[in-house]
Amino acid sequence: MTAPRKPAAFRIEPEAPPKQQAASRQPDAAAARKPRTVNADLAVVTPAEIDVFDEPDIIAAEPPPATAPRQRSISVSLFFGALGVLVSLALGLWTDRLIRDLFARAEWLGWLAAGMAVVALLALLVILVREFLAITRLAEVEKLQMRALDAIARDDPKAARAVVEELSAFVAAKPETAAGRRALADLRDEIIDGGNLVRLAETEILGPLDARAKVMILEAAKRVSLVTAVSPRALVDVAYVVFEAGRLIRRLSELYGGRPGTLG
Repeated sequence: MTAPRKPAAFRIEPEAPPKQQAASRQPDAAAARKPRTVNADLAVVTPAEIDVFDEPDIIAAEPPPATAPRQRSISVSLFFGALGVLVSLALGLWTDRLIRDLFARAEWLGWLAAGMAVVALLALLVILVREFLAITRLAEVEKLQMRALDAIARDDPKAARAVVEELSAFVAAKPETAAGRRALADLRDEIIDGGNLVRLAETEILGPLDARAKVMILEAAKRVSLVTAVSPRALVDVAYVVFEAGRLIRRLSELYGGRPGTLG
C-alpha cells in the first residue's frame, strides 16, 4: 500500500483581458532594455512524493484480435488449378519424349532417365506429404488459439485445463518452456477461473518464446538496415527484404512449434 498524497496549495493568476495581453506583447524599447525580475507572486508547484505515471497498476491496452485473411474467389482458384494441371501435363510429355529419345539413342541412357524420373517422382511425393503435414500442424495451432480464446470468453475451467494440457504437449520439445510448464503444473489446481489459467499458461509457457521472438525480429531488422544502407540498387534492397522476411517467418514458426514446410 502506498502512502496517501499530501495536500498542496496552488495559486492561479487571473487571465488578463485581450487588450492587456496585446499591449503586453509589444513592450516599449525602454522596458525591453531593462532586466527582467522574477515575480515572487507566481504559483509555486510542489512535486508530489509519488508520481502517478510510475504506478505499476496501469494496464496497457490489449491489441485488437487478428482478422482472418480474405478468401480467394472461385474463379482465381479455378485458374490456378487449371494452370497447374497444364504445367504438370507439359512436364509429363516432356519427360516422356526425353526418355523415348534416350532409349532410341542408347538403351542404358533410357533406363537411366527412367530411373531418375522414378526417383524424382518419389521425392515429389515425400515433399507433398511433408507439406500436407506441416499445413495440418499450422491448422492445429490456429484451432488451439481459437479454443483458448473461447475458454477465456466463457471462463470455463474444464476447457481451459484441456487447452493448457494441449499447449504444454505442443511445446514439450522446447527446452525454453520447461520451467514454465513445471511452474504451471504446480499451480494448475490452485487456479479456479478458466480465463486466468489460460493467461497464466500464456505468460509462463510462451513468455520465453516471446522474448526470443523479439530478439529474432531485432536481429533481422539490423541486417535489413545494414544491407539497405550499403546496397547500390533498390532492386537488391527489395530482394533482400523479401528473403529476410521469409526466413524470419520460418524461424518464428519453428520457434513456436509450427515447423512449416517450403510451401507452408
